[in-house]
Parts: sequence; C-alpha cells; structure tokens
Amino acid sequence: MTGANGMLGTDLCAVLEESHEVHGYDIDDFSIVDAKRTAAVVSEVSPSIIVHAAAFTDVDGCEDDRHKATRVNTLGTANVARAAREAGCFLVFISTDYVFDGSKGSPYKETDEPRPINHYGLTKVYGEMIIRDLAPRHLVVRTSWLFGPNGKNFVDTIIEKASKNGSVRVVDDQRGCPTYTYHLAAGLRDVIAKGLEGTVHLTNSGDATWFDLARCAIETAGIDAEITPVGTSAFPTKARRPAYTVLASDVLGKAGIEPLPPWECGLREYLIRQGLIKDEGG
Repeated sequence: MTGANGMLGTDLCAVLEESHEVHGYDIDDFSIVDAKRTAAVVSEVSPSIIVHAAAFTDVDGCEDDRHKATRVNTLGTANVARAAREAGCFLVFISTDYVFDGSKGSPYKETDEPRPINHYGLTKVYGEMIIRDLAPRHLVVRTSWLFGPNGKNFVDTIIEKASKNGSVRVVDDQRGCPTYTYHLAAGLRDVIAKGLEGTVHLTNSGDATWFDLARCAIETAGIDAEITPVGTSAFPTKARRPAYTVLASDVLGKAGIEPLPPWECGLREYLIRQGLIKDEGG
C-alpha cells in the first residue's frame, strides 16, 4: 500500500490486516515519483494487490505548485501502475469527487464524464486514465470529503474553531458526501473481496453541505457555538470548488454490496473515537 500513514491509509492498513498480510509504505520509505525505486519495492514485495492511496491532496497547494501536483498525482501514479503491471497484481486507485465540475445538479454515477475545474481534480483524472491504460487489472475508487483521526480534516478544524471562538461561519452552497475513513476502509475491504474491477463510487450514505456537517459536528459534540451559513464567495480560495459533487453508485448495488452507513453515523463514531463524546451504546 502507498500512502500508508495518511488519513485513509492508516485505517485501511488496520482493517486489511485482519484478513491480509499488509506492507504499508509512505514518503519516508520511498517516493512514488522515483520510478526505479517504486518498481524495486513492488518487485521485492511481490504483492497480489496494491492499494495506491498516496497523493498530494492539498487542493489549494496543487494550484500553488502544479508541477509537484502533476509529478505526484499523475506521474507517480504512472510509476505505480507500471510496477503493478510488471508484477501482475491487482491495482486499487483512490480517486476523488473533484474529478467532476459540480454542474450536473444530481448525483454523479460511475459512468458520468469527469470535468475537473481545479488542478487537483485534473491530476486525479489523468491518474485514472493512466491506471486504466497501464494496469490490466484495476479498480478506480472515487470517494469524497474524508474525515478521520490521522490527518488534517474539516471536522477537527471546525470543532477547534467553534470551541475557541464561540462562533463559526461555514459554506452552505457546496454539497457532497462526508465520509469517515474507517467506514471507507471497511467498504474497500468488501469491494476488494468481491473482486470488483473498473470504477466505483464509495462514500458514506447521504449528502450534506459543509454547513450541515459543521452544525451536526458542533451539536453532537455539545459545543455551545453560533453557526452562520455563508456563500463560497465569503472564503475566496486559489482553487475553484465544485458546488455539487454528490456521488452515487450503480456498481455497488449490482455487486450485492451494502452501502456504507449514513454520514451522521460516521461522524458520531469518529467523535467517540476522538474522545469528544461518550459511547452511550455501551
């Protein structure tokens, strides 16, 4: 696995270790931009499956340093794909809702055509194309709005601000699918076990705006704070954000795989895990 120390990678390693021998690597071990080193590690381990979760995910940072974003998310992915092909193994690539422009106005299916509006999304689209071209056996997994205990995320940020300031302003005109990394990891385990190939959308069930997510987090955590909805224009960013990237899946249902739990359940489990609320269920 690449990106093993990341927010998703840490939970995914823990979940997959229950049923697989897992070899997790991150930037401190080797860089996927180094084609020879990437190939050497894959050859040495000789895996049956590679989960490629490493990426440069700072959306605004990708605008600041487009060269780095392209090298990591596109060229690095090509290196992993070639190594997977040489090793004859199955390759799972973690992609994003930001491959879409947000103009559809209804949930995006796996068959919808990507049209990214920021450089991060563009590099991930190219990554998807490379995976399909270079890796004979592959699965592209698009997910969105991740939160988990092993990396910077919106839930932690908003709770910290609300606790400190007693008030927060949160964007209410961007809608997507908040997704808890542990639930996603469990879903990925099930998808891999089913042997799915191609492209699949995998998120917690339901959808929300950032304001909805913030309000639910603050209220569930029992924080006394005022929450004000604002438009995207109130928080100018270097990278454009799509207004609507709710992901839906035809593939999961056809494969007989249950959808992930509602995002509100994921949020509650996360807050319990972080020690911010008690587990009243025992």
